[in-house]
Amino acid sequence: MSELGVFTLVIVFSFSLWWLYKQHHRQVIQSRANLLNGFAKVMTVSETHFNAAGYASLKGVFNQTPLSLRVEVDNLTARKIPVMWLHIKLPNTPAINGSLDILVRPQNTEVYSPSWQWDQPIKPLAGWPEHARYMSRDVAPELQAIDADVRTIFADQKVKELLITPDAVRLTYLIRQADRGNYLLLRSVQFDDEPIDSDQIAALTRQLQRLQQNLIGGKNS
Repeated sequence: MSELGVFTLVIVFSFSLWWLYKQHHRQVIQSRANLLNGFAKVMTVSETHFNAAGYASLKGVFNQTPLSLRVEVDNLTARKIPVMWLHIKLPNTPAINGSLDILVRPQNTEVYSPSWQWDQPIKPLAGWPEHARYMSRDVAPELQAIDADVRTIFADQKVKELLITPDAVRLTYLIRQADRGNYLLLRSVQFDDEPIDSDQIAALTRQLQRLQQNLIGGKNS
C-alpha cells in the first residue's frame, strides 16, 4: 500500500474514533440532562440550568413553596466509589435566627458543606445520628422544636447532610453510586442514567417543609 493510502486510512480511522467519541459524549450529556425530567409532575419548574458536565439544577414551586434542586457528583475522595448527591433547598420566609449543620459520616472532603469553616460545636439531642458532625456558625435554632423531624429525616441512611441557615434549609441526599466495576478497573465514572424518582424526592421535600415550619415557630436555643 502506498504512503498516500496509509495516510488516508489513518485519517479515516481517526475521524471514525472522533465521531464515535462525539456520539457517546452526546448520549452521556443527554442522559445526565434527563435525570430530573420527571419533576415537572410534582413541582412547577420555572428555571432549568446545566453545569459544564451536563448535570441539571431546577428552580420552581413545590406545594406553594419555592424549591431548588441541584445534582452534584462527588469524586474527590480517594479510594472511594464516586457518588451522586441531590441538594434539596427551601428558602426560609421569614428568615430564622441561628444556624445548624448536621453532617453524617464526615470525611473533610464535603466541599458543599459550609460548616468546615464554622467553629461552634453543638451538642446533639439524645437519639440524633451518631458518627455525625454538629456545628453552628453562631447560635443554633431551638433543637427541641426539630427533634422529631431530625430523627425522621436521618432514619433514611441516604441522607448525608441537613443544613439550616437563616435564609434556607437544605438536605443533601445520596441518589446514585457509580458503577463499581467500571471505576475499579478503568477509573471510569458511570452512573445509572434512569431519571430520579420524583415521588421519593417529593416525600423528602414535604418532610423538610415540616421541619421548616417547626423552625419558624421555634426560638433560639
